Amino acid sequence: MIRKILLKIKTGLALKKNDAIRVSDAYKEAKKIGLLYSLDENRSEELVKDLIAKFESDQKQISAMTFVPVAAKLSDPGYAYFNEKDLNAKGNWSKETVSQFKNEPFDFLVSLDWNQNKYTQNILAGSKAKCRVGRYEEGKDQYFEMMINPNDDKYASYLTQVYHYLTNVRNG
Repeated sequence: MIRKILLKIKTGLALKKNDAIRVSDAYKEAKKIGLLYSLDENRSEELVKDLIAKFESDQKQISAMTFVPVAAKLSDPGYAYFNEKDLNAKGNWSKETVSQFKNEPFDFLVSLDWNQNKYTQNILAGSKAKCRVGRYEEGKDQYFEMMINPNDDKYASYLTQVYHYLTNVRNG
């Protein structure tokens, strides 16, 4: 309970104190893309893998981090992940891979979640990414420089639009 309260406070502070330079490069010049998402039984892992393959075919270095709730009872899903137990009593991430991901200066950090949760919001708030991208959600604009409002409620459409809009980012 205290961890969750501290997480909310730390997320708010991270939003206020984050000194990352938010200037996005053109997609063709981007080198590193981070993908952040939560485990969701309604989401097809194949769709995420297809998106990763598209980015990799464009010669982008991809790092993905997945929030896997403890309730999912996955001990080692075979990819970089974190859960609520990785949050220590002071509201900091105890798992080094989470801290590294949060501090990585990605050219684009893309949230693939349909709805944000407090754990992924914390990573977005403290991220050093040049441009944070996510689905449009009212009241969540402080977490993103680019928000995508999908045409429909299909996850596949959202991922298609993520790729479309990112590949069309040009220098100003």
